[in-house]
Amino acid sequence: MFHYFVGKIRHLGGETLLSNDMFGIQVHYLGKEHQGEFFLYPYLDDNKKTIFYYCFDTIDQKVLFESLLKINGVWPKTAFQISQLPKENLQQALKNVDVKFFQAIPWIGPKSAKKIVLQLRGTFDAEDIHRMDIDQKLYKNIVASLKWFGYGADQIKSTLQRYEGTVTKDNIPEVIKRIISQM
Repeated sequence: MFHYFVGKIRHLGGETLLSNDMFGIQVHYLGKEHQGEFFLYPYLDDNKKTIFYYCFDTIDQKVLFESLLKINGVWPKTAFQISQLPKENLQQALKNVDVKFFQAIPWIGPKSAKKIVLQLRGTFDAEDIHRMDIDQKLYKNIVASLKWFGYGADQIKSTLQRYEGTVTKDNIPEVIKRIISQM
């Protein structure tokens, strides 16, 4: 199995290949590099009896991917998307215990987002856990309130995820007004 490869990224049809003068490997790759050094993670899919290679530009991305795979309920596609996020955005989300940041990623729900934040953060205190629970309750209350007025749940959630500020009990009316104005 390969873990390190020097070559070029090529796109043939719907497939992405990492190749050099000798041979090529089909990979999953979301980076922007076209050639150079790449770090590979071979993933064995037991159901299909197939090896998939996930390709990364940096060793940090690969290490993050491996850490995410250790979290119960996080699958390779999700871990791969998270590992491709800008490092600064990821660090800021973890610092602020921003569960909504992770919920914006496909296939991540509220419970998985909390697990990811707590696992990647490494250290946390009771206040962080309490803050995540309050944010979830407020989030659900806003969605329920706006659904009662006839707005669609998906539209409410996508607009709420774009909300820049922090949602607190005190500013719920302001948040609801802003969301309504953006829909």
